[in-house]
Amino acid sequence: MMEQGSNKNKMYCLITQANSVVVEVAVDSKAIGQECLERVCEYLGISKESDYFGLKYTVNKGEELWLNLRNPIETQKGARTHNSQPRFALRVKFWVPPHLLLQEKTRHQFYLHAKLDLIEKRLIAPDWNVVARLIAHIAQAENGDYDPQHPPLHVYQQCMSITKMDPDDKPADLLKRAIAIHRSLAGMKASTAEYWLLHQVATLEGFGQEIFAGAMGTILGVGPHGISVYAKDADKQVIPFTAIQNAKAIKRNFKLTYVGQDNIEHSLDMKFASIHCASSLYRAITEKHAFYSCETVRSAVTAQFVRDLKGTIVSIFNEDSSLGKNYVFDIRRTCREVYDDARRALYSESIGMTIPMADSDMDENRTCNGSNCKESQKYARLLDAMTCCICMDAAIDALFQPCRHAIACLTCAEQCERCPFCRANISEAQRIYFQGEVSAAAAQRAAAQP
Repeated sequence: MMEQGSNKNKMYCLITQANSVVVEVAVDSKAIGQECLERVCEYLGISKESDYFGLKYTVNKGEELWLNLRNPIETQKGARTHNSQPRFALRVKFWVPPHLLLQEKTRHQFYLHAKLDLIEKRLIAPDWNVVARLIAHIAQAENGDYDPQHPPLHVYQQCMSITKMDPDDKPADLLKRAIAIHRSLAGMKASTAEYWLLHQVATLEGFGQEIFAGAMGTILGVGPHGISVYAKDADKQVIPFTAIQNAKAIKRNFKLTYVGQDNIEHSLDMKFASIHCASSLYRAITEKHAFYSCETVRSAVTAQFVRDLKGTIVSIFNEDSSLGKNYVFDIRRTCREVYDDARRALYSESIGMTIPMADSDMDENRTCNGSNCKESQKYARLLDAMTCCICMDAAIDALFQPCRHAIACLTCAEQCERCPFCRANISEAQRIYFQGEVSAAAAQRAAAQP
């Protein structure tokens, strides 16, 4: 991906996706990280939900850091070396369940990252049955229906070790289990298989966690609900965000003060290998708490910044100077705001698109305008409401019990354990039937999907 025009004052960044495909984007040499992320997200078709993603770069000793999107790229140590192109990895920074993702291309990037985390054992399946299901869905997503003449053995082999179980205890029929499940998925589209893989991944321990390894073998995982502490010879301890009283990083040291289940204040002191690691932990706790737990990002978070020596001297004479100012956090929206903003943006786009109309109203696929516009918008919204919210492909024909929500096709509904809308446990998925033109139009529209 290259831009035409003058190369003067241009900087070309190489962005690697989770499947190792590299995209090149051009930005101004003084650009901040947000501009680079927006360019690559626009190219990949995930611009409406770009807040879920971030850019990572590698510093000394292989340590990975998140690029601060509010600061200039050239000022971030290690993000760019002299006379070389900046290289970043596009990764999911804030994980959410797949039913909250509105764009299929966004869900695909989540799938690529989830598969990479499974293969590299950052996410681990708890038993062999889960391994078999994950292998089958990956095979269906990447190779389609099972073909006995050309089985995807490379996929099976690549994913065979995504578990914490001892390899010596691997059941002899594991491959047969995976193939049997793969056979049962016949007819499932790649996008639907990706959805169900993400649905399973969201139930794994460590989903959405950012891992930090401290001294003395203690590991902290910062996730959507709080901090998980994994210490040697001790059970896992979970510290919810609501229990945290104070957190601060001082050079290589990090200190956390929280209220335990005994209603007594405790402290957690850790030392890390580098200053970057300690400051990254502080940043992860603050940003994930804001993203998952808050209604909006407070100014106390967005306004925090540090200055270099030159900027500090200048600020003595001019407090409003931006010289040498580097923001600590780059989070812009919370989980709720990202979902709502993306939904509104996608809906606004659909209003200006060509909307199929009934033959009695206007010619097929004529652009919506004039006196029929409002009716066409209602018709389009009704057709969207009749499409399965999981696979976004088939028409709705199932009812969840006991919550009685009708939001999915029977194929997807039979694989749900909880309602994607209200998260209630499902006792039964019943087939339902709609009469009239709306049901036929919804089915016809779903059949016409590529």
